[in-house]
Amino acid sequence: MSYYGIQIEPQFGYSFDQIKYIVQNAEKLGFTHAWFSDHFMLNADATNLESQECIVAMMAAVSYTTKLRIGSLVLCNNYRYPSVLAKQIASLDNYSNGRIDFGYGAGWKELEYSAYGIPFPSVKDRLGMLEEAIQVIRKLWAEDKATFEGKYYQLKDAISFPKPVQNPMKIWVGTMYAKIKMLTLASKYADGINLAWAYPLEVFEEKMNLLDELCEKNDRKPDSLLRSYGIWTRIYESEEEKIKAWREIAEKRGFTLEELEKRYEGAMHGTIEEITTKIKDYKKLGVSHFIFMFPGNQEIEQMKLFSKEILPKL
Repeated sequence: MSYYGIQIEPQFGYSFDQIKYIVQNAEKLGFTHAWFSDHFMLNADATNLESQECIVAMMAAVSYTTKLRIGSLVLCNNYRYPSVLAKQIASLDNYSNGRIDFGYGAGWKELEYSAYGIPFPSVKDRLGMLEEAIQVIRKLWAEDKATFEGKYYQLKDAISFPKPVQNPMKIWVGTMYAKIKMLTLASKYADGINLAWAYPLEVFEEKMNLLDELCEKNDRKPDSLLRSYGIWTRIYESEEEKIKAWREIAEKRGFTLEELEKRYEGAMHGTIEEITTKIKDYKKLGVSHFIFMFPGNQEIEQMKLFSKEILPKL
């Protein structure tokens, strides 16, 4: 089965009214998911932009909808102690009656860490912390009293109720760069993996093949690891509309059309027919969950196009 969701990036200034409008339309138009990023600020000058906290935004989205699944893409491990996050996600899953998808990541945006006074560990330590954090969270969800002794995290007879409604509660690991260490971590500990935001088909296939090898190396069936793909997406109703828009973008950014096309190779910027074909191609590589990041302020228009012109063909 395939699932089609939208990505909402609160740090770009979305109010709760805007989030409500988007998720209610997504549900009405046949999308299965709305996913939220976890950022505190867009950049060093974003004093005029709201940036709703991810878990609060997810809870709001749950309250605005009845069946749409709500996910995090992804919650940053270092922003919340994993034992506390385990309780937050379990509580949210209860509040939503099992509609939460938990995406988790190692964190990358050093600007935010620095601005908020959060230590920014090395890549090695961030990956090590994420690896332990997943184990901590699973123990808290599974055991009445959880004890854990790791390099980064420790628990002693920790009690965490309620447990998630979903049993098992899946953990998705998200990565933008799909480097070997992150893929290895996912193959060992995750239920699903998300790659984002622009992988040409042949590169994506290489990463999927590598994931399969890593799963087998860790005595795991490759198809037991769910695959999702988050993609920058812009649907054009005709080739003429696409070329006109690309020319304007190329001129604004100082690219040739050929250079812009190369940059968009892994994104889904194309006509209805082109995007329909691309989705089918990625499905053949094992992708079950698609997450579309539409241009800001064009979400409703783009969702309507997808629902009317693309979804029936998939």
